[in-house]
Amino acid sequence: MAKRLLSRRSGSPVILLCMLLAGCTAREGVRMPTAAAMVPPENALVLPPPGGPAVLSVVERRTSNAVEQDINLHTSAATPGQNVLRVQFFGPVGASNAQERTAYVPIRSSEMMREAHRAIPGAALRQTADYLQNNYGPFSYAFGRGQGDDSCLYAWQQIRPPQHRRSPLRDYGTIQIRLRYCKTGATQSELLAAVYGYTILGTFADPDWNPYGEPPAVDPALGRAGNPIYKQERPLAAAGSPIQPVRAVRSAPEPKRSIRPEPQQRTAVPAAIVVPAPNGSPQTRPPGPSGSSAIVVPTPACGAQPASECP
Repeated sequence: MAKRLLSRRSGSPVILLCMLLAGCTAREGVRMPTAAAMVPPENALVLPPPGGPAVLSVVERRTSNAVEQDINLHTSAATPGQNVLRVQFFGPVGASNAQERTAYVPIRSSEMMREAHRAIPGAALRQTADYLQNNYGPFSYAFGRGQGDDSCLYAWQQIRPPQHRRSPLRDYGTIQIRLRYCKTGATQSELLAAVYGYTILGTFADPDWNPYGEPPAVDPALGRAGNPIYKQERPLAAAGSPIQPVRAVRSAPEPKRSIRPEPQQRTAVPAAIVVPAPNGSPQTRPPGPSGSSAIVVPTPACGAQPASECP
């Protein structure tokens, strides 16, 4: 009995030491739950238009089916939050260490408005009812006023081929873009210029990855005889801003002026203005017919007459 107790006591430290060594070898250090990393601004998958807002930093996350980036933009507004371009590229990432998957969430207006209120807290946002398109297809947005003199916009866009053209082997892939943008003293058109003007640079190496669909067909009238094409004058627009149609403004006709003949100048000497002399002043002229003393003052027109005609 004593030998068994001794053997148990002597073996317990050895077992404890083995467990501690196994626990130490199993730890690999601190790691991120997702493959998030800072990348240089020039590696941004989407760039804002020339003139801003400027790119400050880019945080990238890679999963087994998507690449996501938070492209942080310059922010000088008083409304809480960071201006950001958030993009998702669904496609063949090919990362060997990426085990997680990014869930694809279709765009719905109700969900987008919830995202907008979370991104711009306290702003009175209202979704537009207009149908708008940029170079990549349709998009929508919500606009409102933030704190102080801030104008805020939250835009969203999904680029994806039509259902009848999508297949697992060709013309597949999806791009989702969100833009949170607040600026002090800006108009709605100035904020929308960032949505019209951003450029998508990212792509996958697979040639069958094509979320844009087939390019539009060429107009059959091009190159055909009997279809002249004339030059059209367009107004110059700022970089990144859409060209708005210009309506012809008809100027109001000028009122007709009646031409009247100018009156002929009289050569007669105008009558002199008689000003009563103050009491006690010396008389410069002999008394008039009425017997009162007076000073004769020539009119201003006398200077324009010959000296012989002035009194």
